[in-house]
Amino acid sequence: MEETRVERRDFLKAFSLLAGGSLMGANPWMGSLYAQDSGMSEKIKLGIIGSGSRGLLLTQHLLSIHCDNYPPNLESASQLIGNGSRAFTDYRELLEMDEIQGVVIATPPHEHARMTVDAMRSGKHVFCEKAMSIIPEECLEMVMVQKETGRVLQIGLQRMFNIRILKGIEMVRAGSLGDITQIRACWHRNNDWRRPVPSPGLERKINWRLYREYSRGLMTELACHQLQVGNWIYGEFPAEVTGAGSINYWKDGREVFDNV
Repeated sequence: MEETRVERRDFLKAFSLLAGGSLMGANPWMGSLYAQDSGMSEKIKLGIIGSGSRGLLLTQHLLSIHCDNYPPNLESASQLIGNGSRAFTDYRELLEMDEIQGVVIATPPHEHARMTVDAMRSGKHVFCEKAMSIIPEECLEMVMVQKETGRVLQIGLQRMFNIRILKGIEMVRAGSLGDITQIRACWHRNNDWRRPVPSPGLERKINWRLYREYSRGLMTELACHQLQVGNWIYGEFPAEVTGAGSINYWKDGREVFDNV
């Protein structure tokens, strides 16, 4: 099969034409990236910080420099990328590389703010996986440092690039659906999030989603998608929030609720 290569600039131009400009308006980050493109090189060098399950998925698309402090994940990423890649166990070493223009951060969310702030202050653009952080004050710090440095910061909420969501928002803003008085969303999933652990000392490192020191459970890991779309549609944040949850089924020592 003949290989077809699509340059980044051509992709963004094609996306702009496809969207007719309307989806650019719905997604301000895409418009910002397109506007900045003329001053950037055709080939952009990125580093991956965090090569676990999500990081490996992103690496399959990017195949770049990567960093992880858990050896099995680092080895998996190195094997995926092959010869020519550079691997680190300390993300700060990656940030010292002048040839790297941006990083993809796919670590557990309690590390997102520190790594994002360090990356932007070292001159790197950042794509950071959701959740932005597990502490609101850290989210604000990330925003303030972005404004301070002028670096591109994108939080990886996948619905910002979902054509169905983009089309729906376009219809809402055009008045096609009338007044939107309420949004109802749900997510039913039966798995337990628990992963096998090779030794007891690695329990919290591997199963970080189950512990409040590293995670805020279902609301940050899953419901953030629906909440983000709701905020986006309305163009504002809730005035009040009420929540409830408990551990009903997975009584295995976890600290986060198994239903909310």
